[in-house]
Amino acid sequence: MSGPFEFTDAGSAFGQLQRIASNGQFARVQRAYRAYIDHGGACAVCEVDSGQCATAEALWEAYRAANSS
Repeated sequence: MSGPFEFTDAGSAFGQLQRIASNGQFARVQRAYRAYIDHGGACAVCEVDSGQCATAEALWEAYRAANSS
């Protein structure tokens, strides 16, 4: 793996370029998303409206930042 894109063979005439994540990046994204989901399941504010919870907003932004890099 030399860059963010890798050629994958689709089994037909043409393959495709597909964006891939390194193991470290994949783990960061998964941890950030898991933190967001776990918080939502345990937070009384999120049960009513997650848009009102500052912690949920911060965790979602952390997930988006991890997923965009």
